[in-house]
Amino acid sequence: MSSAPPEVPPPAVPPERLRASVGQVLFRAARLYNELAIQRVQAQREPRFRTAHTQLFPHLDTRGQRLTELARRSGASKQAIGPLVNDLVEWGVVERVADPTDRRASLLRLTPAGGAALLDGLRVLGGIEAELVSAVGTEELAALHQTLLRVMDHLEVAVATAPPR
Repeated sequence: MSSAPPEVPPPAVPPERLRASVGQVLFRAARLYNELAIQRVQAQREPRFRTAHTQLFPHLDTRGQRLTELARRSGASKQAIGPLVNDLVEWGVVERVADPTDRRASLLRLTPAGGAALLDGLRVLGGIEAELVSAVGTEELAALHQTLLRVMDHLEVAVATAPPR
């Protein structure tokens, strides 16, 4: 008695439809780029930042910002990033300093060690970019970069001017 293998139903959304959506491709490419970068950074340094920690780095600077601003910039709640910030403070990559405009508040800013971690991450990203140049070519990657800058500029304005929810 032989049994036929079960029939696999077709996917709910055909893969070619997902690749036809610019937004879907951007999300997926960003996720894969981020995963590769995190794998490489984790292989090189301690502490071993988790993905959630690395999502904060593009929004941190040496001047400092309040937790509420960091949450807004990163698209997360204060409650979600609070423990991550505590980790970064404990590891010495972020420090809390008094806000000169309001002594009741504090600012979060990169320490020299945090700046070094950020530079390490940027070097990793540079290595990935070099691989992409080999994969798609210098001109195509430069054109993609310029296009993405324009897309990002447009989306930043759209988000900033959107009516409140």
